[in-house]
Amino acid sequence: MSSSTSSGDRTSELQEMRLVFRGLQTLYQTYLPKVDPILIHDLLVREHEKSERAPFYMVEIFTKPETDSEVMKDKIFERTGMVPAIYDKGTHYVTNQRLTLEALKEICNSEDVIEVTGDYTGTLTGRGASHEHRHEEEK
Repeated sequence: MSSSTSSGDRTSELQEMRLVFRGLQTLYQTYLPKVDPILIHDLLVREHEKSERAPFYMVEIFTKPETDSEVMKDKIFERTGMVPAIYDKGTHYVTNQRLTLEALKEICNSEDVIEVTGDYTGTLTGRGASHEHRHEEEK
């Protein structure tokens, strides 16, 4: 930082960063409303900065209680080639899979899905469920 940069300029730059961040959060919520924004951000960083195409993530999908768990399991298997672990009376599905924004959008399009979260694993080896459903008021 040069000494000619005034405090006001720095404040303006930081405010711009905050504004852009809020805009990005709005885009996440608009286009992938069921997905944890941290998961979206992590995926985008890995795609952009690390040039990783479809990196491995442990993906956790939370569904409505009335969801047919066999049908959901079959959908996940057809899409990923992986059989998910199923928890919480058939409302929590976990699989380690390659992930893209397109895959997240496809998951979000299911009416049975209420939330998607996950963590980068980098390899096919998974660890099992590690997230709890946030239980936000349904919109």
